[in-house]
Amino acid sequence: VALCAPVPVPVVARASARRCLRRMDQYTKEVVELLQDVEKAAFVPPSQPEKVEAVVSKMTALYKRANDLQEADGYDGSPSAVMGPRVCMLTLARLQRCLLAYLRCRMERIEQVRWDLAGAMDDASKAHLSRHELSYSERFNELLAEFQMAYDLDLTRDYQPPEDLYVRVNVLQDIGQFIGPESGQPLELKRGDHTLLRRGDIEHLIRQGLLEHSR
Repeated sequence: VALCAPVPVPVVARASARRCLRRMDQYTKEVVELLQDVEKAAFVPPSQPEKVEAVVSKMTALYKRANDLQEADGYDGSPSAVMGPRVCMLTLARLQRCLLAYLRCRMERIEQVRWDLAGAMDDASKAHLSRHELSYSERFNELLAEFQMAYDLDLTRDYQPPEDLYVRVNVLQDIGQFIGPESGQPLELKRGDHTLLRRGDIEHLIRQGLLEHSR
C-alpha cells in the first residue's frame, strides 16, 4: 500500500525544482555560446540561426513544462508547489534576456559600421549577417540617407570634433578621381601620395582605412 500511495506535493515540487536546476546548464548552453562568440568578434560572428532556433525551442519547452506542472493532479499553489514552475519560468526569462542581448548587440554593431565607414558595408562583413540583418542594414542606411538629404546634412562627417579644417594624410591605396563632398572640387589620390586636404573631403576615406593621418 505504501508503494502505491501518492507522493506528497511538496516532495514532487522540490524534486521538479532540483531537476530544473540540474538542467539549467543544458538549457543555457547555446545562448551562452552565442554571447561568447559576439563578445570575441571584432564585428559580428557569422549568423547561427540553428542555435537561435534551439534557444527559442527550449524557451517553448520550459513554458510548456511550467504549465504541465501547474496542471498536474495535486497541485495546490502552495509556496512549495510553485517551486518547479517558478524555476522553469525564471530559466525561460534568463534565456530571453540573453538572446535579446545577443541580437541587440549585433544590431548595434551593424549600425556602427554605417557611421564608421560612412558608406556601404563590404561583402566580407555582409557574409556574416542573416537575411533579416541584411534587410535591417539596408533599411537603416536608407533612412539615414533620406534624413541627410531632407536636411542637406552629412551626419557621418566629423565623427570626432575637428581641430583643423585641413588635415595632412598618407594615401595607402589607389583611390582615383572623385569629387570632394565638402569642397566640390575634383580630387585624385594615388597610393604613396602625401597631401594636405580638407577634412570634410576625405574623412570617410580615413574611416575606411584608405588614408591615414600623416605626422
